Amino acid sequence: MAANVLMTGGATGIGAATAARMAARGAEITILDVAEPDHGHGRFVTCDLSDVDAIDAALDALPGPWDALVNVAGIPGPRPAEPVVAVNFLGMRHLTERMLPRLRAGGSVTTVASTAGRDWQRRAAVVGQLLDTPDFAAGLTWCRDNATLWERDPYTFSKQCAVAWIYRAAGLALPHGVRVNSVSPGGTQTRLTDNFTAQIGAEQVAWMNRQIGRPAEPDDIAKIIEFVALGDCGWLNGVDIVVDGGLSAGLTGGWIDFSQSPAMLVRAAMKRD
Repeated sequence: MAANVLMTGGATGIGAATAARMAARGAEITILDVAEPDHGHGRFVTCDLSDVDAIDAALDALPGPWDALVNVAGIPGPRPAEPVVAVNFLGMRHLTERMLPRLRAGGSVTTVASTAGRDWQRRAAVVGQLLDTPDFAAGLTWCRDNATLWERDPYTFSKQCAVAWIYRAAGLALPHGVRVNSVSPGGTQTRLTDNFTAQIGAEQVAWMNRQIGRPAEPDDIAKIIEFVALGDCGWLNGVDIVVDGGLSAGLTGGWIDFSQSPAMLVRAAMKRD
């Protein structure tokens, strides 16, 4: 029987590449997005993840049960900051929690996070405060009351929360017989590339790409998402899988010297001056 997959953010980029792969293996796909896909893979339902009522309305109108939830939707920021956290974390969390009882035993949740979130433990005290909020509304209130703690870089904070929450979500899903994992891409050529380049700097982005040969293409990430969501990996649960061509390994293993990156050289020069 064909897998029944609900996907957010399937219109473009990594989501579109994932939808194509899943459709090729015969999955029935329903895409929740603010933009209608033009690739023709699956059914489309309009849904804005920054609006909790829109999420609830979309889910209430959709039949189940489901075999997999794939959370791809995301926005980069940095401004306005609040929608970044609302879409990338609060909306994703709300939708996932509502979907858990509707997933078949043996089903899966796969969330696309980011390597920007891999160091969430460095900010665990702040990240944990948002994770401790019980629902979307309470999370939004916390964000407004504590804006100085996160709004300078809302994208990184939202992805740190997404990665950290995976470990909690795995426990929430276990009674339903559902696996929860995340996939964290590094630099990937999508419609968001120009935005990230503007934030990080073109020289820094080029330097990072040189260390590993090239940036990822959407299908490089989609291959991993497809496997984690629908592949024969039933014992894979509660993990964040970094897919960045080895950049994180190089920084950790010492064969990439980040101190020689353009950003760090500029910073060092400013300290000397």
